[in-house]
Amino acid sequence: MTRSSKTLHQLIYCSRVRIPWPDQEREVAQILAASAANNEPADVTGLLLLHDGWFVQALEGPVENVLTTYGRICNDPRHNECKVLSAGPAEHRSFGAWNMCARRLTPTDDAILQTLQMKGLFEPFRLTGKQALRLLQAVRGVQRGQELRRAG
Repeated sequence: MTRSSKTLHQLIYCSRVRIPWPDQEREVAQILAASAANNEPADVTGLLLLHDGWFVQALEGPVENVLTTYGRICNDPRHNECKVLSAGPAEHRSFGAWNMCARRLTPTDDAILQTLQMKGLFEPFRLTGKQALRLLQAVRGVQRGQELRRAG
């Protein structure tokens, strides 16, 4: 399957995390493993952010595959209160390097939220699509930097 911009669709959503704190790391690892297995053959890429009891995720790929993936997520008991922040055609992939990548914001990543003027309580359901994309792109930059440091 080719990654044609004619069929490229991007969907960004947020949802509440329904995983007890002690199990989050293990469960997110399972989400990533299942995502990699499902997303590569479906030509879906993206980035998953976990912060302050919320998931924020971008999904990119052919429209039908992205919507199928999002439907599966909404039916997953580890997610609650799914809300689409933006959805529509995309000219290019913002997260094409990963079939799925996950990142948890840490206190040292607070500069990301401050730069995006997201101070105080993290409420992703209030983000516009542009704000959510900027947040995930900033997280992408941090993730790439960490991957480069590990490789070098």
